[in-house]
Amino acid sequence: MEFRCFVRDQKLIGISQREVTTFYPVLLEKKNDLLLLIKAFFNNYVRAKFESKNYTFDAYITKDERVKVVDFNPWGAFTLPLLFTWDELDHIHSEGDDVEFRIVEDRCAVRPGLKTAVPFD
Repeated sequence: MEFRCFVRDQKLIGISQREVTTFYPVLLEKKNDLLLLIKAFFNNYVRAKFESKNYTFDAYITKDERVKVVDFNPWGAFTLPLLFTWDELDHIHSEGDDVEFRIVEDRCAVRPGLKTAVPFD
């Protein structure tokens, strides 16, 4: 499964399910474990090595729970915020290492009109 991760001031503040046109019940079961995997990956491999202060990156988690970076994207502008809005992300005040993690939690929350397969830029 793929996730978009939002970094502001070199701090991971938000994570969104990348494919928002489908409800995946397994994500509800594994949400906390996925959050821990992504946070650990960011802290151990991304934060100190990527020099930009504000950016997004897409992370893929394999079935054996390895995290891989798919790509990096600019903050705002042409990068889709998916289950967030850019205004929400600009106003998240993350205390400690709190991260807002959003997934499609039921079939009614699916966003069928959002085109996510082709890069926006």
